[in-house]
Amino acid sequence: MNNERYLKFKKDFIVLYLARNGIMTFLITLGSFGLDLSNYYQISFTETIPYLFSNSIFTFMYFCLVWIFNYLLFELFKILSDWYDESHHQTFKFMYHEHNYSISWIMYVVMLVILILIQILDLPTLFHLDAYFMFGFMILRSIKQIYKKRL
Repeated sequence: MNNERYLKFKKDFIVLYLARNGIMTFLITLGSFGLDLSNYYQISFTETIPYLFSNSIFTFMYFCLVWIFNYLLFELFKILSDWYDESHHQTFKFMYHEHNYSISWIMYVVMLVILILIQILDLPTLFHLDAYFMFGFMILRSIKQIYKKRL
């Protein structure tokens, strides 16, 4: 009976953890779309909500696709960073190990290169804002993991 309760608790915790990540990526997508639409329509940030959800089905679907992309990108980042953290192999010379936590500098270098490419390429403002918010969120997650491993 105890083992069943533990497994149920573990499943519930995983669902809440995934929901938390989904909510954060939703807020990031909402923020980037809100800022882009408020700049485009010259309205306040709060007035962009009706434009986003009820103005056009195409805008709403575009929002949903970007949200799903952000969620998958964040989950991929988590998987890769946790894999680097757990492997403890010196495959890259850019890794720094101390006190059972690691900082994978190669991940930050790749993120910086991607941000530079996004700046160089002529992409819509939405992608610039979304990339800045997502990479900021990923860096905050890395800092949280480092702090959690230190404790």
